[in-house]
Amino acid sequence: MAKGQRQAKTRGKKTKNILNYPRSGVHGWTRFLPSIRLLVVGGLSIVILLCVLFSIGYATTDVPEPNQEATGQTSTIYYNDGKTPIGQYKVEDRKSIRIDEISEPMQKAAVAAEDTSFYENRGISIKGLSRAVVGVATNQYAGGGSTITQQYVKNFYLTNEHSFDRKVKEMFISLKIDQQQSKDDILANYLNTIYLGRRSYGIEVASQNYFDKSAKDLDVSESALLAAMIQRPGAADPSDNPEVYQDRFDYVVKSMVDEGFITEEQAAKIEMPKVEKQNKESSLSGQKGYMWDFVRREALRKLDITEAQLDRGGYNITTTFDEDRMKQAEKAIKNLPSDQPEGLQTGLVSIDPDNGGIEAFYGGKNYLDQAFNASTQSHVQAGSTFKPFALVAGLENGVRLTDTYPGTSPTTLNNDGTPWELSNFGNTSYGPVTLLKATQSSINTAYAALNVQVGPDKTVDVAQRAGLSGNCTDKEMESGDTGGCSIGLTPNPSNVLGTPSVKPIDMASAYATFAANGVHHDTHSIEKVTQGADDTEVYKGETKGKRVFDKAVGAETSFALQQVINGGSGSYAQQLGRPAAGKTGTTNNNTAAWFSGYTPNLATSVVLYREVDGKQMSIGSYGGRGEVTGGSFPVQVWTEYMQDALQGTKVEQFPERGELPDKPKPKNTNAPAAPKPEPKAPEPEAPSGSDGGDGSDEKAPVDEPSEKPKDDEDKGKDKDKDADGKDDSKDDGKDSKDSKDGREDNGSSKDGDGGSKNGDTGDTGGSDNGNGSDTGGSDNGNGSDTGGGEDGSGSDTGGGENGDGDPVGVVSPGG
Repeated sequence: MAKGQRQAKTRGKKTKNILNYPRSGVHGWTRFLPSIRLLVVGGLSIVILLCVLFSIGYATTDVPEPNQEATGQTSTIYYNDGKTPIGQYKVEDRKSIRIDEISEPMQKAAVAAEDTSFYENRGISIKGLSRAVVGVATNQYAGGGSTITQQYVKNFYLTNEHSFDRKVKEMFISLKIDQQQSKDDILANYLNTIYLGRRSYGIEVASQNYFDKSAKDLDVSESALLAAMIQRPGAADPSDNPEVYQDRFDYVVKSMVDEGFITEEQAAKIEMPKVEKQNKESSLSGQKGYMWDFVRREALRKLDITEAQLDRGGYNITTTFDEDRMKQAEKAIKNLPSDQPEGLQTGLVSIDPDNGGIEAFYGGKNYLDQAFNASTQSHVQAGSTFKPFALVAGLENGVRLTDTYPGTSPTTLNNDGTPWELSNFGNTSYGPVTLLKATQSSINTAYAALNVQVGPDKTVDVAQRAGLSGNCTDKEMESGDTGGCSIGLTPNPSNVLGTPSVKPIDMASAYATFAANGVHHDTHSIEKVTQGADDTEVYKGETKGKRVFDKAVGAETSFALQQVINGGSGSYAQQLGRPAAGKTGTTNNNTAAWFSGYTPNLATSVVLYREVDGKQMSIGSYGGRGEVTGGSFPVQVWTEYMQDALQGTKVEQFPERGELPDKPKPKNTNAPAAPKPEPKAPEPEAPSGSDGGDGSDEKAPVDEPSEKPKDDEDKGKDKDKDADGKDDSKDDGKDSKDSKDGREDNGSSKDGDGGSKNGDTGDTGGSDNGNGSDTGGSDNGNGSDTGGGEDGSGSDTGGGENGDGDPVGVVSPGG
């Protein structure tokens, strides 16, 4: 090749490789290292490209019109008809003010809290934007880092959407706003648009609501608190829980010192200011306020929006509340005797078992006087209403209603090798009883033995599957944040006697699961949410249930709980006139009384409890009764409400019993000894004082339904009649038979009808040695299952020394 040709070829190569990459004249891997020329050209190219993009973005991004939230459209909540309004969530009167109408301490506190570089930056924070971009890209956006200008732009022009596009728009608009407005104007506009709780938009409205003064009169401590609330305005009301903002308050004060706004000496004297109590609207009086507050909390949670968005978003919220049933619940509770002791509270929650929707509740007499909702926020010991959870646990693990358990009182049980002594309510003894009889008469000793047999952990598991919230953690207990948990829901043997404290709404949810034959639906109050003029649906309540119990277990549970009404402590509910099941409950020291019951189409829990100065105490004598029990006022309120609520609805039957799960039965270490048959009798007689069970797995006693209860006014006229209006001398122990399974439920012992003179009562018959009848009264005051003794002590069978019992009649305290 000629020299000229080689040179031409070389020149051609050099001309094409402008960046000299890979580097010519360098050998090995180092030839791939970028040259200085490449670095300079590449860097300049990136800078130029970014400048071009920035210029295009800045030029094409216009300052938009204020967003929908800034214009403040009212959100409205409706009853389940979707037409009748309950209340509104709306923006309070917004009063925009100039910067000279905002106190200097408030201006400085806002800068110290939210943007210490406010007077130096050009509207954006590069550091904050970088953190936001990384957060959005990694789906771990945590907020923060925005300047005051950016926050103003977001609140007034954009949304809270966590996206890269929104952050870019926010940046360009902030730059333009910083060019168009002075720092004082930006700060004033920012303070006029922030949300500070109590539906307060803007610093002037907030100042009036929290301190009853104009924003121009705010001092340093008041300004520091309001600045501290900017980050979390809905966390708490500072008049009730100022400690929630204490850390942020201290941060703002320290930041004001660091920025030279105040001296350390001044800071040392600053304390959390006194805050005025909130003035509530009269439109929230009565039960409307409780619905307003409950739906608000659920909407914030389900829609994942802020309070500001809810109050300004123009949402239309259709609830599950039925207007008629709300009125019927209030009416039933208002019909209680008027001589109520101080602090007496009544809760009622009614749930549709087909979908979990709350049809009605009763929060208290007046939301404006007591914002605390007795039905959804209180924790009350469950008493014997907890026993069905152990019943389900037993049925799931091979136990049958015909199995026998100790009914003698007192009884010492074998609790995994540890002696456990306990008694029945009124110390009533029954002898060996079947699980069915123990359910009907709420026998503590039998259910305690059942709980030991199947395991308290299984009872807790059933309770939670049914609908009770999980046990509160130590942290929740220490902070007092127990709204989403139960107190004392632990796997200990005594939990079956109702030691856990639960919310009435959770208990209603659990019994709704029983009503749905083992299908649990999440309890909710919002049916659907729409938004805008065209009512675009943005949320629909979850109504799909989850099966948590076997169908046969659910049917067997309902069969057993029907006996509580057909001939047990809930006999008053027979007045409902349709199939119903339920359980009474009376707690230790008579601090609370329950009735939780259901038909196949509606589940309702009613509780009466007394609380004074934050401490629950005995209800005591009330309404002419020595003590209030589950079989008295709670079941009366339940029955009256359910009669009205179900009027005109179809009468539905409970599902028929089926084959239960075939599982190995845990050993019952407390099973009573089988009674010996009497040799001369043609048929084996059940021992006196028992419920007629023979200790086998073939037969279970069922008491026939008693006569319908009479009015209360008739109860006190005749001491020989029990509190339900049933003649104590009548024997309710007739035989009954289940037609489907061929299960035969034998009647109670026929040893006698009268009460014993020695005072201890049994299930059915009286005897000279002190085993009295189930329905008779005893001369010495230890009463019957439904009646009262002459000395005023009677029992249904509940708690005794453990405080659990459900007597229907008037009884003396201490049962």
